[in-house]
Amino acid sequence: MTTNAERPKSRIRVFFQHLIGWLIYILYEEAVVYFSKIDISTVFAFIVNAIIFYNTWKILRAISKKITNVFFLTPVLFVVSTAIIAITVLFKLEVDALIYHTSFQVSADPDKISSLIMRTIYFGGMGAAFGFARELIQREREVAQHSIEKAQILEQQQKLEKKALQAELNVIKSQINPHFVFNTLGFLYAETYKKLPEVGQSIITLSNIMRYALTKNEDGFSSLESELAYIKDFIKIHEDRSKAFFMKISIESGVIPYKVVSLVLITLIENMFKHGIFNQSTKEAVLSITVVDGKLHFYSLNYKNNNSVNKIQSNGIGLNYIRERLTDEYGRDGYELLVDETHNSYECKLTMPLKYHESN
Repeated sequence: MTTNAERPKSRIRVFFQHLIGWLIYILYEEAVVYFSKIDISTVFAFIVNAIIFYNTWKILRAISKKITNVFFLTPVLFVVSTAIIAITVLFKLEVDALIYHTSFQVSADPDKISSLIMRTIYFGGMGAAFGFARELIQREREVAQHSIEKAQILEQQQKLEKKALQAELNVIKSQINPHFVFNTLGFLYAETYKKLPEVGQSIITLSNIMRYALTKNEDGFSSLESELAYIKDFIKIHEDRSKAFFMKISIESGVIPYKVVSLVLITLIENMFKHGIFNQSTKEAVLSITVVDGKLHFYSLNYKNNNSVNKIQSNGIGLNYIRERLTDEYGRDGYELLVDETHNSYECKLTMPLKYHESN
């Protein structure tokens, strides 16, 4: 962006550039006179031509801004252009009469008038073309600058949205006091493990779930191994609290260490349990997680219990967070999330890239 201090220097530089251009042009025409012996306008006429060159476009542009009706604008521009030509020619003839001490009638011979008209049209037309080209270039620069500013604003907006998502997640995490939760679960485990080992084991599993959920990942990623362990613990909690549990599970991560976007998979698992039926063998739920060529493939299917009065409560993150988080990380075309929900069933498919987890 040009500062106020730089503008005068820029204008002076442009002025001298134009001045040098005109001097070169004058020398060019004077050279033509010298070698061809053709009579041509005086240096004063060049000053008038320069004035016509720089002001014709300004006059025509000012008129076109005030008159918006095209049918009325065309004859007005014609009349104004004719007036500019007539005034310029008359002015030059008067100056020639004064310089050469002749009468106006002598100076105004038809050949000279024709020559002056053509030169006025020439310089006026060139000036109009120059002004139009300059204005067009200025508009293109403004459009380009506007595009750059718009891109910068969009980039800043995306950063703010990313920070807002992270802040939202931090708020969700901060709603529970971690120390209180872990201390309480540790106390319950110590009191129940000797008498009720299965209950004690469930408490430890729940403690692992809570510890993982509240662990901060600064880059928003977790190791795939810990994420899948979290999912297995989450399912085990629900399996232990159910007398009958029917769910076909297939979780294969492979041997390559990967990183996955935190809390995305567990949110999808939570949606399965939110309104799902897991105690009927004829309505068995399905969960499949596989890794193929650096991409994670998630598939889930469960039948819905629309009459349940004891529904699992959501953690508040939901599918909107998943879409926004994955879009922010991979772009809209970098992943695929398909959800097919009917009155009786809930089906979800997710395919997304994984990051290689470099060990320290």
